[in-house]
Amino acid sequence: MKVITTESLERLRLAVTKKPTLIDIGFSDLTEDMRLKFVEFNAPIEINGNLIVPEGFKQEENKDTENCQIILLILKGLTPAQATDERLWVQLCFEHFPDYSRQRWPLSKAKTAENHVNDHWFAKTNRNRMRDNAVSRLWWMGQIAQKVPNYSMEQVLQILFFNSDYRSSLLERTSSANSLNVLASILKISKDAFDRGHEFDRDKFRIFMKKVDFLGKKTLMGSLEIDELSKLLQPLYNESYQIVKKMG
Repeated sequence: MKVITTESLERLRLAVTKKPTLIDIGFSDLTEDMRLKFVEFNAPIEINGNLIVPEGFKQEENKDTENCQIILLILKGLTPAQATDERLWVQLCFEHFPDYSRQRWPLSKAKTAENHVNDHWFAKTNRNRMRDNAVSRLWWMGQIAQKVPNYSMEQVLQILFFNSDYRSSLLERTSSANSLNVLASILKISKDAFDRGHEFDRDKFRIFMKKVDFLGKKTLMGSLEIDELSKLLQPLYNESYQIVKKMG
């Protein structure tokens, strides 16, 4: 698979930021008009398959859960390290999945067109890749979901997508956004709590995530396994939600 060169990517970013409607132009035309150049990607990926086009914007209509599983199959073998390469996601948005990207994140619904295209068609930062880019967010959510022990991918994806406040708090914190194991551990703790009848509370969860962030500044959490992290973070979750652990 070929991806856009870094120089061409920056040229494309600048052009699209100045004129967001360029996302509606076919990629072959953009390539010719802007004289974009390409190189081989550092992973043997062949794009076979397509994403499901959303039927609406509600969770039961946007097909996020289904597409997380589909993109993992399409990009089978892609590693988290390779997935930090912005060129891959730009190539997928513009060339391979433009119809999906346009319909999932329509320009007509953007508050600021320039920010909208930069968020959903490019992937400059770790947060952009996990939270915003039309295609990369699906892969990263799927990657996280399949790491959570004792739960199916479908169950974890339901947690990830059931509430935007939950997802934002989870992904906007440096300590969690930079480590798959930390994310998986928090998801496991959340799922266990929900199963015990402790419902999501935005303010309490934010308190918990602040505690996680503070602990992350003193502890190399990214080096710990999920079970170790769960034991470390569970008391913080209980404290934030004022959950009293029953003895015996």
